[in-house]
Amino acid sequence: MNVDDKTLLMCLSELSRRAPGDGSYVALQDIPFRGHHLLARAVLGATPEAGTVFEGGVSSGYFAEVLTNYGLTVDGFELDPVAATEAKKVCRAVHTGDLNTFDIEGELRDGEYDTIVFGDTLEHLPDPVEVLSRLRPKLTEGGHLVLSVPNIANWSIRAQLLSGRFDYRDRGILDRTHLRFFTEKTLRSMLDDARFNVVDLVGSIPVPAMRSRRACGVAHRLGNLRPQLMAYTFIVTATPH
Repeated sequence: MNVDDKTLLMCLSELSRRAPGDGSYVALQDIPFRGHHLLARAVLGATPEAGTVFEGGVSSGYFAEVLTNYGLTVDGFELDPVAATEAKKVCRAVHTGDLNTFDIEGELRDGEYDTIVFGDTLEHLPDPVEVLSRLRPKLTEGGHLVLSVPNIANWSIRAQLLSGRFDYRDRGILDRTHLRFFTEKTLRSMLDDARFNVVDLVGSIPVPAMRSRRACGVAHRLGNLRPQLMAYTFIVTATPH
């Protein structure tokens, strides 16, 4: 699907105002070249018009609503039953439970989805390779996997390690609920183990207090000269092999 970036940012801005979040989950971001903008651009770019998407970790459906606004059909999976109830307002179907024990083979049809998306979710799973391997047959021929994960090799984490610190937090790269940590190299290796080829990888390069599209675009281009060091999160598009 061809996506106009200006229109997409306007959509993100409108939806972020309508659903600012209650603190339980990260609210939808409308800052140019940040995680949600890059993830939405990747998903929309990988999915045909009127296509079907499976979102793992759909939360309350705030990101799924971006996709449905572009005419896509979204099925979701969510651990939290309260959030899943909200997601049902925008998704065709929402499965609830533990993704690691979910009956993927029995509940989802092979070749059903044009795109599978995980936005900052895989790092919460004990075995993302197994989950992705089981979901791979659910993609259509020519389908895509799109995901975002934090970069544990970000410069700020490296600086902490040099000072002997590795402090867990309630949010961010060292979120205390993260079970897996990825560098660019280990992310590519994990996807290869799940039999996916990376066709595009870009880093989200947040700069505090920077919101203008032009300034964020400059930071994005400069930071992606060394995404292994500068990226806060990686946004990846991959295809099965």
